[in-house]
Amino acid sequence: MADEFNDQRLLTIDDLLLLTGYRSRATIYRHLHKNICPKPIIIGGGRVRWRSGDIEHWLKSLPTQSYR
Repeated sequence: MADEFNDQRLLTIDDLLLLTGYRSRATIYRHLHKNICPKPIIIGGGRVRWRSGDIEHWLKSLPTQSYR
């Protein structure tokens, strides 16, 4: 049950910046516009959040770089 709760934690854009290593909000919104990253949910009052499970799945699906 604890894992289910953690998968549904709501993340702010500042949380996304920390998790992804991106340096600007503009990069995240650019990725949203290009359908590169998951869409946020609107929680009211002009505030948006991302489901942690969606972000975790997206990050795990990114290709890894290999060096030979």
